[in-house]
Amino acid sequence: MDLTILQTSDAFKYSRMLRATSRTAIEYARRHGFVYESFTGIKRGFRGAHAAFNRIMLLDEMIARGNRGWALYMDADAYVYDLDFDLHTYLADKQDRSAVMATIPGEMVPWHINSGVLLFNLGHPAGRSLIGEWKRRFMAIAEDSLRSLETVWDDENDQILLYKALNEDPVLRDAVLFEDAKLFNHHDARFIRQFLNSLDGNIDTRTETIEVAVNEVLHGQGMHAGSSAEQQMVADLYRIILGRDPDSGSRGYSDLIAAQGLTRGTPIVVSALLDSEEYRLKRR
Repeated sequence: MDLTILQTSDAFKYSRMLRATSRTAIEYARRHGFVYESFTGIKRGFRGAHAAFNRIMLLDEMIARGNRGWALYMDADAYVYDLDFDLHTYLADKQDRSAVMATIPGEMVPWHINSGVLLFNLGHPAGRSLIGEWKRRFMAIAEDSLRSLETVWDDENDQILLYKALNEDPVLRDAVLFEDAKLFNHHDARFIRQFLNSLDGNIDTRTETIEVAVNEVLHGQGMHAGSSAEQQMVADLYRIILGRDPDSGSRGYSDLIAAQGLTRGTPIVVSALLDSEEYRLKRR
């Protein structure tokens, strides 16, 4: 099976992060006989944030070169956690699928996906059509409008364009397999982990966290399966607010934060603990 791993970033803000995560992607490619490609810069646009659209152009270029294998795209903040994951076997029975994408945790619509880790089957006509439609929507953004897009969170970002392509065309959508984010595209995923901006909005500390995680992976240490960011946050809140370690009932709070994200979920858990009978009795 032919497979190419793709990564990209701008030359400044995310380049250090890409240098870290690419170490795992390159090692994974080496172990499993895959190809690795990386691009630094901007394919179309005017500022660093526009590098988020590079994935569209890179995938389209692969098709133009006649590549008909699989393409695994990974954002600069995504790294391979399990270097021994058997992607050959995983994809063996998915040749009838145009792509594999992960649904955002907590979303009810399966094609409300995170575009940070994507698998495209370039040998599938619907896979090539989906990439073509994604590119068409990107190229339809006028130069003046593109110039006004200052962050990846603006309305016309790559993820929203892909979502719209899937949402508006059931033929393209039905050929895609929508996976659990706990396989890839989650900070506690089994295969590829992604440490999103929503977990740490500071680019420097976020990059440092990723660098530590990458070093642990490459040195064979890994992370403890039960030490997710959500569980750690809930444990800290229990100790600060209730003065004790969490019990089995805290799992619901961990799941809530996983679904809502740290920024939105943590205040909800704090409020719940402060309103609990245990805390009121403790305050007497």
